[in-house]
Amino acid sequence: MSDKRHLFISLLVLWTLVVRGQEIKINGGFIEDSLQLGNTVHYWVTAEYPKEIELLFADSNYNFSPFEFVNKFFIETQLRNDNAFDSTVYGLKSFEIDLIQKLELPVFVIQSNDSIVLTAPLDSLFFEELVPLKEVSDTSQLIQNTQYKPVEQLFNYPLMWIILGVFLISIILIFLIFGQNIRNYFTIRRLKKEYLLFSNFISQSIHALKENVERDRAAQGLAQWKNYLEKLERQPISKLTTKEILALEFTSELKEALRNIDKSVYGNQRNIELYKSFQDIEDFTQHRFHMKIEDIKNGK
Repeated sequence: MSDKRHLFISLLVLWTLVVRGQEIKINGGFIEDSLQLGNTVHYWVTAEYPKEIELLFADSNYNFSPFEFVNKFFIETQLRNDNAFDSTVYGLKSFEIDLIQKLELPVFVIQSNDSIVLTAPLDSLFFEELVPLKEVSDTSQLIQNTQYKPVEQLFNYPLMWIILGVFLISIILIFLIFGQNIRNYFTIRRLKKEYLLFSNFISQSIHALKENVERDRAAQGLAQWKNYLEKLERQPISKLTTKEILALEFTSELKEALRNIDKSVYGNQRNIELYKSFQDIEDFTQHRFHMKIEDIKNGK
């Protein structure tokens, strides 16, 4: 009953406007004659109506099916005598493939309690086929081929460079932060290896001299000690005489031991306790080795 009442009131308002000579004129249609799939076409709407009436065109929320809304261009209301004039152009797209596509758009006359819907004239466009639909849909001539064909996998070079870059940056950061500790580790490892070789040799020399005092064995032991101490202290020990070695600030405690060895090597004097002199230089060298290790650990 309420719907019938609203319809009656709306018709009464329209009839009253027409009787008073205040006719509402709605026109519209497509600007183009045809459309292509996904291309924008334009639909225009104009309205001429009494200026005291409030009138609205469809906005972007309206269902433009079978078209989709793209944009909207309008001209502000113009007054001509006692009438108002509005115009709007809609940009629309269609992804349908119907050969004829139609559209009519509403115009809303706003009242205090209700609104009247008027429509622009129905207009249509022809769908322009780029490829005949019959050719597209005909699959009878297709040849089935399900045979597997191997495809070469592309190597991901960008990812490789990223990984390499991260790896190099990580290595650089590790050396910047822990570089000194790493260098100290390898230096200490080298010194321990060299000392172990020297210690084994000098121990064998001491054992041999206990059994039999030989000038050649003593000379070999002295030369080996000088060569090792030269590496440890980084001084030309092997090229120095005993007097020059004792002149160094850290060798004074070797005075007696080195003189006894010199007498045996250069003076050809047989000393059955010569091995004790080599024990003294072994103890001295071991002490210097441990001092060097501590200096490296303490960053000296």
